[in-house]
Amino acid sequence: MNRSSTVVRFARYIQCAPLWVFRFLEWPFVMLFANRQKTTPAIIILALPRSGSTVIYQSLCHGLGVDYLSNLWHLMYQLPLLGGLCSARFSRAHISNFKSEQGFVDGIDGPAEGIRFWQWWLGCGLSDRDCHRHSVAKLRRRSLYLRRVFTALGVLKKQPFATAYLGHTLVPDRVDSAFPGAALIRLRRDPIANALSLLNCLRQNGGDWFSVKPIQCDGLEGASEHKRVASQVYWLNRRLDQSECADSMLTVHYDQLCENPTKEVERIRVWCEGRGISVKLKHALPKSFPFQKVHFGSNIDANKIKVELDILEATYGLLA
Repeated sequence: MNRSSTVVRFARYIQCAPLWVFRFLEWPFVMLFANRQKTTPAIIILALPRSGSTVIYQSLCHGLGVDYLSNLWHLMYQLPLLGGLCSARFSRAHISNFKSEQGFVDGIDGPAEGIRFWQWWLGCGLSDRDCHRHSVAKLRRRSLYLRRVFTALGVLKKQPFATAYLGHTLVPDRVDSAFPGAALIRLRRDPIANALSLLNCLRQNGGDWFSVKPIQCDGLEGASEHKRVASQVYWLNRRLDQSECADSMLTVHYDQLCENPTKEVERIRVWCEGRGISVKLKHALPKSFPFQKVHFGSNIDANKIKVELDILEATYGLLA
């Protein structure tokens, strides 16, 4: 099963159905548990596209006892409590094979990035323009309801919710204010290696952009491919660097995660425990994940990207 499979296409038709009309069925249960906790039991990964977000997300879902936005839950995104409860039955014993197709993990228990889910509930798209379609009042109502859902699920199932939606990188402070007390994990990857991976996706898929596009990249469609990916990586990193919640994030480095996933996931678990978010170990993780380091001597693309990043840093400031 992949993004273009018949099953996935059929699931997208179901997602378009007005399931929200049945929300009255879950509302009383949401309100019953909504005020039992002042903080949100959630682990939120903030990562750039092609920075290793799927690897860290799969590692958390496999290695820790967390609720996560599965493909089944995403299918029922308009009914988040019922979707979460149905998903729990299939994801409880989830074992990852650590395979994905540019972020897509198959199976009804596969971790989903959840673009429709987050567009609906938090107004988070994959561009700055898509992140400002909800009115302030609607955004407040929906984020409050979703926070109550996560709180209710946390009370019922005694484990936190985890997500790794790339669009959250555009609005980290909105995410932080929507879910007070949530554990924010920032995944960092070397900017040049990150941009090289984006470049490969552009060449494979065609088009001007891959995944998340900050507003600072508007008007660069005619620029060189190296400038486009360098700008994308630079401005998304700057968005996270300059966010109000930057100092409250735990930083995880992609290279270190790949070299020793068990150590890094345990570090995340301990850090979450320190923030009052209890999470248990589940399955053992692989010893390591394969990853490639940048070799400038033989990589023309890496050198061209470095030139573009150097120009951006000289003009707008160094990345943190």
